Amino acid sequence: MFFPVTIYDSEGKVKKVHSSKKLHERHWRRFYEAENLSSITKGRKREMPKGLKAKLDQEFPKISARPLH
Repeated sequence: MFFPVTIYDSEGKVKKVHSSKKLHERHWRRFYEAENLSSITKGRKREMPKGLKAKLDQEFPKISARPLH
């Protein structure tokens, strides 16, 4: 449930009024857009910069030999 929002200007006059229906629609539209965008990156293998990987392999040789399952 969303409550109507009233936006005032610097003089205290009403600038905009957003209805609860408009806020409800905006919220769910943005929710589904964000959900769809996050599914794009699912399943992508994260890449590590080569220099960082070499440094970590050097510091932690036993850890890098283990499979990451």
